[in-house]
Amino acid sequence: MVKKMLKEVRKSHRLTQEEVSKILGIDRTTYTFYETGKTSPSVATLITLAKMYNCSLGYLAGVEENNPRFKRVETELSVKSTDPTAHLSREEQLAVMYFRCIPDDKLDEAIDVLRSLGK
Repeated sequence: MVKKMLKEVRKSHRLTQEEVSKILGIDRTTYTFYETGKTSPSVATLITLAKMYNCSLGYLAGVEENNPRFKRVETELSVKSTDPTAHLSREEQLAVMYFRCIPDDKLDEAIDVLRSLGK
């Protein structure tokens, strides 16, 4: 069930396997194996994916029918979307994905870097 959910969630975020593998810092083939069921991601990788997609581990495992962390939002096109980042540009969406993967103890450092780049 995890393989099916990984593919479904990735596609719902309009990401390629290459983009997800870059965010995770793994080879694209390794990620492809997760989606095909040839190998399973570690618990740590699943936690990172859940943070990245803003969903629960239960949702990724397919044991929760809907994603309790997603809220329906209206985009500029008045299309209902479950992705709260749907109104962002492609680059902004990727930045959010990367940001969600930063460990809590590194968030201040990441914000400082972003702050310095914005000057």
